[in-house]
Amino acid sequence: MPMREGSMSKRWTWLTGVAASMAMGAGCDAPEAGECGCSEDVVSVRESQLNGAKLNGAKLNGARLNGARLNGARLNGPNGTTDYIEIEKIRLRKESYNVQSSWLVGSNLHIKTTTNEVFSGTELDSTRIKFDLAEGGWARKKTLKVLDVEPLAPGSDVLLYDLALKVDEKEWEPLCVDEEGEPTQAILLGDVWDSANGKRLPSTGDGLTFACRDAALAKCVEWGYRPWKANLREFHQACTRLVRADYCGNGSSHTEAGTLIHVLDQIGVQTVDPDRQFVVEAEWGPNGAVCLNTANTRLANQQIGCNIPACGAPFASGGLIQSGKIVVGP
Repeated sequence: MPMREGSMSKRWTWLTGVAASMAMGAGCDAPEAGECGCSEDVVSVRESQLNGAKLNGAKLNGARLNGARLNGARLNGPNGTTDYIEIEKIRLRKESYNVQSSWLVGSNLHIKTTTNEVFSGTELDSTRIKFDLAEGGWARKKTLKVLDVEPLAPGSDVLLYDLALKVDEKEWEPLCVDEEGEPTQAILLGDVWDSANGKRLPSTGDGLTFACRDAALAKCVEWGYRPWKANLREFHQACTRLVRADYCGNGSSHTEAGTLIHVLDQIGVQTVDPDRQFVVEAEWGPNGAVCLNTANTRLANQQIGCNIPACGAPFASGGLIQSGKIVVGP
């Protein structure tokens, strides 16, 4: 959901999350998207289509602050709370600028200075962004260094930010790290999520999440579900449930990072992988699995903790995305 200039003030609602990453699939004889074989039978794919196999994970986000992972802590704006971020200055090409306003267009950060200059996209390479961070009433001085900005692919509307964080006078450290603890990039999203239950919180118009790659929020963007596009917004949220195998939609993950799953939808973003056979695991909506074949969970012997009906005909459950447990494939 694009935000126009002025819709995000110098104070940003921010979430840097926890939780987990995710995944999907389904099909029949020579399937088309939305006409796949269902139930718990093995699907034999005979028609060449785009690859639908994906690696899932168990984190919602992977951003770090204060040198440790934030388990989904939400830093609120000035609406009666004590936690917020206020951007003070940016330093670009050895020049310092005071910040007047900031906003996102898709995943593209725009910063307008008090001299009415606007910087965005790759113009923010090598920028240092200084901000005050208030947490529980305690103020800290922090600086983000934008090491690099690049599109996900040539011409993509998704930008990847390589970010480092400095707290007070401490050393620079990566803002985002992957499952192995290695630095990774972030995608900026104009929403915040509750790390406890994985819900996307009501939009306030000034939300900002640094969604780290290798975790659910960013993975779902990379898989094609752009939450700033109205027709994909609910698909992105459903995808975050799927990636983490959050069947009950309560924030509890039932998977392990690196588990391969098949992902399929009816809108052509994810299509059938012709090189793999799979059984339907579940179909997903924004609040978790709307149907589930318990014999086909991606990890065996799961204690789900909620009652979910079995899946019938493909997408008859009203789910937006389908996940599959791969049984044959490279």
